[in-house]
Amino acid sequence: MGTRIRRRILPKTFLVAAILTACLVAAAPAGAASTGAAAQTRVTEAEGYPYYVEFRVAVNGAYGHSYVAYGRLDSLGRPATAAYADIHPTGDLPSMVLGHFFPMHAATIPEKDTLGYRIARRFRRPVTAAEYGRLNAVIAHIRAARHSWSVLAYNCNDFVADVARAVGMQTPATLSLPYDFIPALQAINASKRRQISAPPPARVAEAGPSAAPRRGLDQ
Repeated sequence: MGTRIRRRILPKTFLVAAILTACLVAAAPAGAASTGAAAQTRVTEAEGYPYYVEFRVAVNGAYGHSYVAYGRLDSLGRPATAAYADIHPTGDLPSMVLGHFFPMHAATIPEKDTLGYRIARRFRRPVTAAEYGRLNAVIAHIRAARHSWSVLAYNCNDFVADVARAVGMQTPATLSLPYDFIPALQAINASKRRQISAPPPARVAEAGPSAAPRRGLDQ
């Protein structure tokens, strides 16, 4: 009796084992193919969009401060280099206060303390070589023109908006707090495929000098 039961059970056990093995073998190549396809997609996108621009708002007083980071991506679509640009009044708090009424002398390279502030919001957009060329041209033009900073006429949001438009993005109204402007900029361009959320990037090689630290509010 026991021998008969074993004869009936053993073939079924082998059959179940064979089915499970076949399923595992079939699933493995599919998973590998999926992973390979995802990696290939990243490589293909990196080839089409070898550069990036990242829009940020730094935590700095009641206003905050908007600025951009930009550079080259590696073959996997990760930042490989980083440069920074913004517009801010030179001098201390008096310049900031007077800038509510009069255009003030401005600098267009973020200061070291600005880059050290906590980032309240950021998002990154991959760009083509042509878009990156226009981005650099806009920044170079503003720097060469020695653009003044003014809360009402041309503030840090206006600068970021000029950079965003250079790479084909739409921009919201700039007369708002940077804390609101950067999220609005992200939202208005959310339907664009290349607009991606950016986690804190790994340490990358930085390009360009920074001015001496200053005190007071950024905008």
